[in-house]
Amino acid sequence: MRAFSREELLELAGRKSYDRGASYVPAVQGLSTDRATVRGTVTGTHAYRVELTPGRSRMSWECDCPWAEEGNFCKHCVALGLVYLSAVERGTPVPAAPAPPDIRAYLESLAHADLVDLLVSAAGTDEALERRLEVRAASAAVTGSGGGGGGDMTMAALRAFVDRALRIDDFVDYREAPAYAETVSDVAEQLHRLLEDDLHEAAEELSRYAVERLGEYLPLTDDSDGEVGEAALRVVEAHVEACANANQDPVELAEWLLDRQLNGSDAPELLLESYAGALGEAGLEHYGNRLAGIGADRTPDDWGTRFLMAEFARASGDVDLLVRVYSQGREGVYHAGIVDALLSAGRDGEALGWAEQGLAEKEGHPDGRLVEHVVGAYRTAERWEDLRRVRWEVFERSPGVESYRALRDDEAPGEWPRVRGQALAVLRRSAARRSTRHFPCPLVEVLLWEGSGDEAWEAATEHGCDDRQWLRLAELREEEHPGDSLDVYVREISRLVALTGTAPYPQAAELARRVHGLYGRLGRPQNAVEFVAGLRREHRRKRRFLAELDRAGL
Repeated sequence: MRAFSREELLELAGRKSYDRGASYVPAVQGLSTDRATVRGTVTGTHAYRVELTPGRSRMSWECDCPWAEEGNFCKHCVALGLVYLSAVERGTPVPAAPAPPDIRAYLESLAHADLVDLLVSAAGTDEALERRLEVRAASAAVTGSGGGGGGDMTMAALRAFVDRALRIDDFVDYREAPAYAETVSDVAEQLHRLLEDDLHEAAEELSRYAVERLGEYLPLTDDSDGEVGEAALRVVEAHVEACANANQDPVELAEWLLDRQLNGSDAPELLLESYAGALGEAGLEHYGNRLAGIGADRTPDDWGTRFLMAEFARASGDVDLLVRVYSQGREGVYHAGIVDALLSAGRDGEALGWAEQGLAEKEGHPDGRLVEHVVGAYRTAERWEDLRRVRWEVFERSPGVESYRALRDDEAPGEWPRVRGQALAVLRRSAARRSTRHFPCPLVEVLLWEGSGDEAWEAATEHGCDDRQWLRLAELREEEHPGDSLDVYVREISRLVALTGTAPYPQAAELARRVHGLYGRLGRPQNAVEFVAGLRREHRRKRRFLAELDRAGL
């Protein structure tokens, strides 16, 4: 392993982090090393694992603190390095890093009783593990698969175990959500085992109870990654399957489902489509009648009731009811939904009429589904003038590359040069009204799509555009206008490296490689050397960016 010095630590960290690291020297524990890496734990706000690997030319490091995760040489790295250097200077042997123990091999070597004792002891200090084991034990007691003379556990006891497993007494943040998702998944797994053992009535009662409890507890979780919601849907799936196989009263099920949908929380989501098979004709009819009565007492724009009515219309195949539902509401008529419903029923003429009405009534950006349906119908009927009229109206309302491309594709042969001039005039007027220059510019995008590089550069210079468009323009101009491209790349490198995190570093390094080459093409090799040296000097603490520069040959 290459020797390193305090001076190197200071250069990597900077004076402020170096001084803080010196004060953390007493917090270093577990110093060890192998032939390439120094390891240890530094306790601050949390205990952080730190590794230093001196390479041939520069140091590599790892620390799981937030500052180091952004690519910085942190105070914890300084502290570990200082402790190691002190040990080397005093001649104190540094312990060799131990190989990690094989946990699986150890567990497999234990006697059954010892393994049980170990697991029970672990559950006593881990509430989530204890909950999961209790649910599995309760399920085994019902199915008789636990080897303990099971089969005699009461449903009340099972409900109590499910309630304990799912109960939340305080808000579950996103870091705790995966553990709660595991618990919900275990409950779902045990419910499905009851179904596999043909215990359908027990599975129905228990899964219904679990769904109701989840309705109370899921709003108390930060399920940003959706893991808890996915696990909860497995519980719902178990209930649906149990309802389909148990001797369930369809009217009672319809009442329960409607009550949960109208008065419960939105999670887990209970859809009529999922329960339609279990409800059967009698259950669906009762559900529809009850819902119609409830809807009559509510305002026409009550979103929840309208959603359920639309779902019922789809489940029962009542297209006219679905059209009526989609024609009401505070937000206006849902023309695209009406068109889809009528098309699925083979009522194409009515569908076209609703689509035309939707395009005529809606202001601003038109619904692309309506546009394509109308255009497709006109094309089939060879109504070319009507088709081109719609394409132009859509472009005027929403000038951009997609509407421009569609306009060109459907224009009459020989007419495109004239129409192109009119379309670009619309885009230029729109660009002149832009209030924010760094947003994407539709005029620039259209000219880039056409391959009109010089026109696109002029438009970007006059009206502005976003970083992605500037980069595309720079790539187009590299060959004939390298100076223009160089300026764009330098600006983009600064923006990328200033962002939080290390993900942009490879792109920034690739752009730096291009800048280096462009300086060479312009006959300014000294500027290329100074540019790279300046980058390394300015970002010397961002070792991951420096590593990307190494990979780019800089």
